[in-house]
Amino acid sequence: MPPHWAHTGPEKNRGRPEIRTLCTAPISPEQACFPAAAQSAIILRQGLGEQPDIQYLLSSRASEQLSAPQWLAAQRAYWGIESGLHQRLDVSADEDRSRVQHRNAVWVLGMFRRIGVSLFMHWRGQDSRRAKSTLPDFHEEMGLEHQRRAFALVHAKESRALEAS
Repeated sequence: MPPHWAHTGPEKNRGRPEIRTLCTAPISPEQACFPAAAQSAIILRQGLGEQPDIQYLLSSRASEQLSAPQWLAAQRAYWGIESGLHQRLDVSADEDRSRVQHRNAVWVLGMFRRIGVSLFMHWRGQDSRRAKSTLPDFHEEMGLEHQRRAFALVHAKESRALEAS
């Protein structure tokens, strides 16, 4: 396969077989009407018996920095982030319903929510019995004993505070 092409498949995507093909080409910012654009790509996803899904992509990385197989892998990894962190923020932390509008407040609140998710992931990984625990389970655990566990966690120099719960 030429270096500007990448192909996978069939592979499972949400339990269904899918074939993905990506083709890249160099592009200038003027051609793309987008600052810093150095490379463009088209990705074709085809599920068995489904209409093909076409997506157009731009990157500021040249083909020497981001090959077609690397780009295809990065596109696949993107959904791991979307279904991991963003799902937790949207569903468990209710981020989509937030009505905070001040730019700095949105930034600070977003940072605290991400810190909370990071602490939850660490807490969940400490004990195999917590494997199916959710972010609300973590909030409930930290709220026990009048927030003693949460304060111990925040003030701990080492992560032993999470093991106590």
